[in-house]
Amino acid sequence: NPLGRWRAAGIACAARVAALFIACWYVLPQSRSVLPVRLTISAVVIALGMGFGAWLHPRLAIGRRRPSRGAALAIAGVAGALSVATLYRFGADLETKYVAITASPALENLIKLVRSANDLDRDGFGSILGENDCAPLDKRVHPGAQDLPDDGLDQNCDGRDFTLRPTATPTGPTLPVPDQFRRDDWNFLFITIDTVRYDHTTFGGYKDSAKKRDTTPNLAKLVERSSSFTFATAPSAGTMASIPAILTSKFFHSGIALDENRPPGTPPGIKPENTTLPEVMKRGGYHTGVIGSHYWWNGWGLEQGVDEYDNSLAKTDDPYRVAADKVTDHILAFITRQQGHKWFLWAHYIDPHGRYVAHPDVVDYGSSEPDLYDAELKWTDQQIGRLLEELVRLPSNDRTIIVITSDHGESMGEHGIPSGTHGTALYTELLHVPLIVYVPNNPPRKLGGAVTNLDVLPTLAELAKIDTKDLSFEGKSLVPQIFYGKEDRDRIVFSETNAPTPQRAATSEAWKLIFRLQSNLYELYDLKADPGERTNLAPKSPPAMALMKSALDAWIERVVYARDRMFNQASKNMSNLVLASPPTPTALSANQTLDDGKITIVGTSYADSTQQPTPGARVEVDVFFHVGERTHIPYKFLLAVWPVDTATYKPTDEAPATMARSDFRSTGDGLFASDRWRAGEYIRDKFTFTLPPDWHGNGLAIGLVAKDPAGDKAVATGASPSNDPSLIVLGVLPLGGSAPKP
Repeated sequence: NPLGRWRAAGIACAARVAALFIACWYVLPQSRSVLPVRLTISAVVIALGMGFGAWLHPRLAIGRRRPSRGAALAIAGVAGALSVATLYRFGADLETKYVAITASPALENLIKLVRSANDLDRDGFGSILGENDCAPLDKRVHPGAQDLPDDGLDQNCDGRDFTLRPTATPTGPTLPVPDQFRRDDWNFLFITIDTVRYDHTTFGGYKDSAKKRDTTPNLAKLVERSSSFTFATAPSAGTMASIPAILTSKFFHSGIALDENRPPGTPPGIKPENTTLPEVMKRGGYHTGVIGSHYWWNGWGLEQGVDEYDNSLAKTDDPYRVAADKVTDHILAFITRQQGHKWFLWAHYIDPHGRYVAHPDVVDYGSSEPDLYDAELKWTDQQIGRLLEELVRLPSNDRTIIVITSDHGESMGEHGIPSGTHGTALYTELLHVPLIVYVPNNPPRKLGGAVTNLDVLPTLAELAKIDTKDLSFEGKSLVPQIFYGKEDRDRIVFSETNAPTPQRAATSEAWKLIFRLQSNLYELYDLKADPGERTNLAPKSPPAMALMKSALDAWIERVVYARDRMFNQASKNMSNLVLASPPTPTALSANQTLDDGKITIVGTSYADSTQQPTPGARVEVDVFFHVGERTHIPYKFLLAVWPVDTATYKPTDEAPATMARSDFRSTGDGLFASDRWRAGEYIRDKFTFTLPPDWHGNGLAIGLVAKDPAGDKAVATGASPSNDPSLIVLGVLPLGGSAPKP
């Protein structure tokens, strides 16, 4: 039997295990998170080493005199002393310790064993390995404990008793960071977890729901020590728009300079003209880092202001990627390298993003999409819990501020949106996300009132005492809420998406208003009575409609329709609509105006001024307007064209029934309706037709119909056909290739 010898059997067994791992790795990629690859390799190597030693020992012992028992004991004693000295000297070196923890499961388990052996009061902390339990026999005192203020005791081993004595609320228009929290050496750990619905978290009520799932127990423990915002709203429903918005405190589609020259399947790049969160932290002298786990992070432009940029976990696009454990390892490795200076780190956990991967070693909720999503949350929470547990053991723990949020939520089939998707709507399941701010020794609070994670940048800047007066943000500092509990119950925050059609939303703690720009339709929801946003109250126009619409319109006007072609996608798209100089149309209109003269219809031309189309051709017609005074009517326009004989045609002639007509629509396919035009602007609207091949004539008469939201058509102030006073005659353009009909 060739496997009758232990070495051959061991090699065969190792080969079979390796083949099984390789097969699972490639055939069942979702199993990668549960394969104990490194631990198995360590066990195999140790076993082979022991076998080799057993084989070698008797051969080396031949002809040698065995050492005496005393010498053996002396050698063992010296080895033991060296082991203890090593633990004290090198075990306390953070970088060495966390290289062992993050790189070797075997050494990680050994460290846990040593920690347990010298944890005399069983509080989870020892006195060696650099863990600094300042009261080894009192389990109430250890690093990371809540330091009760003004009790004369140092419960968290930071060398001082925390005090709240000088915390009288200041008077004035702003509330500053309290003196006891104004430090020059704060560190900042900013964590974004992809795709986290607030209502699927433990602290968001999921544990008490019908499913009773404790998906985020470790985050829930952090919430108990933090300022947790119960109504945080993401700036968008997808990663592409939310992440850059969070990093700049600007809205992606209406505030960020974008590079459209990117590979297919990747988002527009973030141009250097933007100022990002790491760049702001560099102003304060921080060593900055980014740890990504998303394929989009490669070359996206997020490297601005970053000293150590690490997206090595996502070099390729892998929908089954399991990364949370590795993200935690990379975070710990980064932080232990920075103990000599203050640092800022942003890390992103990708795992809850689809496609979902089962984690049977963590929890098994089932195999449906919602079940797997919840399991992903549990897995990610487990790894964040491991991170938080290790952070407490670091000397910098008492001066490290932790902020955790998510870029957006996830649909589980609500509102007709497919389960496991996001980005296409602005309902609560896609926007309501966690926002947790942990400041050491600050009393915990659960805070209501609408906030947005665009508030993160200005908040961190204020906490770090960084001057940002030269910058503007869409978010605002949350210092009043974090330190004084001053909730802003009346605040309204905003969100956006352009997929599949442009939508904008205004959200307060009590109401949500969604506006679909192209169709000019509104949805209004009472969030107190209808938190699931099932009943659209907009048709009933309750009193809240006017308040929310006024706020949304003001924001849209200021942000979406800002005339800034560098930082505003809408303005960039409007460049063909808003003219830089007065137009020179081929046919000038005579006395044609809208809304009591507020808008003048200047005239019309072919888009290609050299074109003289013939019947059967496809033609693009421009209509030019001049805004003398702003109108509040979002007109929809229809353009009509018909052939005429220029020798006999009069604008008052009856319009034929065979006209070619466009559909009614607002300018810019609804994105730049006439109520958004500003006084003094010249506007160009485009209409496209295919002319019938049987038309005869040497001219093409152009007429415009303008309809208000109530469906009423404007009456021509100049010439119009005798049979249709609402058809505003703009003029006649040349038509070639056809003689007048005899």
